[in-house]
Amino acid sequence: MPLGTLAELIKNVKQGRVPPVVVFSGPDENAKKRALQKLLEALPDSSIPGCVERFQDAPLARVLDSARTMPLLGDRRIIIVRGITGLAADGDASSREMLGEYLEHMPAHSVLVILADKLDGRLAVVKKLEQRGHVIACELPSEREMPGWLAARSTEFGIELTSAACQLLADALGADTGMADGELRKLALLGPTTGTAIDFAQVEESLGPSRAVGAFALEDALLAGDLRRAIDALERHLADNDAGVPLALLGRLGGIVRRLALAFAVTSRGGGENEVRAALGVHPFVAGKYARAANKVGPRTERALSACVAADLALKSGRDARAALAVVVLAMAAPTQSPRTPAKARAFGETRS
Repeated sequence: MPLGTLAELIKNVKQGRVPPVVVFSGPDENAKKRALQKLLEALPDSSIPGCVERFQDAPLARVLDSARTMPLLGDRRIIIVRGITGLAADGDASSREMLGEYLEHMPAHSVLVILADKLDGRLAVVKKLEQRGHVIACELPSEREMPGWLAARSTEFGIELTSAACQLLADALGADTGMADGELRKLALLGPTTGTAIDFAQVEESLGPSRAVGAFALEDALLAGDLRRAIDALERHLADNDAGVPLALLGRLGGIVRRLALAFAVTSRGGGENEVRAALGVHPFVAGKYARAANKVGPRTERALSACVAADLALKSGRDARAALAVVVLAMAAPTQSPRTPAKARAFGETRS
């Protein structure tokens, strides 16, 4: 079976066409986990004791010996392995050779399931995997794809989200699909408060004040060039003292700056809201906000991008998160050499020892 989709794989398995090797490859660990679960649910032998064996960074020879061993119960052994070297260009050549030999003579009684971070399609062993097995790419959605991903994924939880609700979740979570699944699971338990779709207000309440209130409040303040409101929103984001918040917030700030930089590039050459929407891949309402903001604060994006890089280094070196993030806010919202920068903002943005 060729490089394909999870739906194709499950359909084939349920019809008795079980591939002898399956590869889930890519950076989206949540997608790999879900894909593996669906595969095991489709394979009847997975519920029989002793038919499923898992390996993590084990010697490949041991893994393949287990795959060649006949099952004591059931018709099929399911061997799940993570950490095979040799699937990337800088990997172990002997592992590639060993796996290549296995692919030439795969036992009918086993399914070898490989969880890989990445595959190098130029390698002969990877080409053989694609020819003789079923390889599924588990890629993270991009920032512009995340609202659509959330809309599609929500249906698997039996719920529907409005476009504004999807945008809010995307802004709050970035491309973290594992965290997104957790939020969708929570929303599915809560259910819609009105109508049939979960709306912006319900998502905002579910996320909580530090993650949701600032999601649009901070963005709107930055796009308006309103330094006082931007600092207030930043403080609310940092209110719950969660250690993971600063880096997530920096990612959100970086996303705002990058979108504005793209919008500014479009409007600078005479483009309007439709062109901005096409460039950003966002809802028309969001595109309108960025198109309008581009003329006002767009020229500040270059210094804001530099501030994001500096903030990233500061956070990773253990410096004060509030001061590091304030530098980005000041770069976006404070006019250059403004004599009217609020005292609160100056104090908030001072670097602390």
